[in-house]
Amino acid sequence: MTSPTPYRWIIVGLTLVNQGISIGILVYSFALFVVPWLETFGISRGEIMVAIFLMQLLGGLISPLMGRFMDLYSMRWLIVGGAIAMSTGLFLSSWASDYWQIIALHGLLLPLGMALCGTLSSQTLVGKWFTQGRGLAIGVSAAGTSIGGFVFPLITAELLGQVDWRTTLQILAAFTIAVMVPLNLWVLRIPPPDVELLLDAPEPLPHERQWAASDILTTRMFWIPIAGLLPMNISFAAIQFNLGAYVADLGFSQTTAAQLISIGALSMIVGKFTFGGLCDHVDHRFLFWIMALSLTGALLLYQGSPGYSALVAAAVLHGISTGGVMPMIGNVYAARFGTLSFGKVLGFVNMFTMMGSFGSLASGWLFDLTGSYDVVFWLLLLIQIPSVTIMFWLPPVPAKRIVA
Repeated sequence: MTSPTPYRWIIVGLTLVNQGISIGILVYSFALFVVPWLETFGISRGEIMVAIFLMQLLGGLISPLMGRFMDLYSMRWLIVGGAIAMSTGLFLSSWASDYWQIIALHGLLLPLGMALCGTLSSQTLVGKWFTQGRGLAIGVSAAGTSIGGFVFPLITAELLGQVDWRTTLQILAAFTIAVMVPLNLWVLRIPPPDVELLLDAPEPLPHERQWAASDILTTRMFWIPIAGLLPMNISFAAIQFNLGAYVADLGFSQTTAAQLISIGALSMIVGKFTFGGLCDHVDHRFLFWIMALSLTGALLLYQGSPGYSALVAAAVLHGISTGGVMPMIGNVYAARFGTLSFGKVLGFVNMFTMMGSFGSLASGWLFDLTGSYDVVFWLLLLIQIPSVTIMFWLPPVPAKRIVA
């Protein structure tokens, strides 16, 4: 049998690719299609945001079921199925004659692609292959979303400058299926090792247990991190998916929007490595408070009519803060619930944190009502207050789960 120690880092590399493609296209590149869709379909910004809101919301709602499947069945075929669903959804979107068709595909096929190829499957894979050094591994894995967020907006912006949005979607669909299907079939031909083989040092194995859904949903270990991190997800959705329209209002081009998205994505890589590595050694509450402080700085910079330098600084601070969310989620829950039910636990987590996608819809509606995004930024600042406060009561990591 292949030794789990080196091969598990190949698994981390695979999750980098999976998240880079799925999140880079479905999440980070969405903002660049907003202006072309506004012109093609003649609808409001609030209506445009229904598609991304629905994809994230339904992706979250199916996450508990998908997480359960990941604990029970071959992740190889689940991820391949997700890649096919994503590619098909992108291709069919390119043929849409009315915006409701794009909304339907964002509610049917694309949530499957995001759930089965994105963060849920990637963190579950890493959780099944790692016990020691899990914080660093999750941080490295989570960087895949930011790498995708850096690369694909630039590619998408270039494609949109050369061809129309329909052809751009067809190219992205072809790339998705050509890369993800064969790669996952090959790498995931080797299943995760038994949990005893995950140790790479002669230390006792942390106590593991199977968590029932009722036990998961009735412990504060589950709810407090959600209450703390949900506002950050709301802020990410509110800013990320409206960024193309926001910078257009400020007089900048969509090339500038793509640059800001990519700068934010690079900053998220810094956040993911930093917070992921520190999760093994530092109180999770302190790390969260640092993330909240960085987000506050970004929201203040976005206010009013910022120039290019202020927008870049805001993108950096926003990227660092939201970059820590995924490694924090993976480490906070793996450290407190273990690995045997990690897919199930993370599925429930995603179901609730994906409600942050409401931020994209609400911000679009608020702009339609007020003609400005400033009220959005002030509201995002206000909801940080209860989230920062509630994290004080986060239970510590059980002594038997300290595996760094």
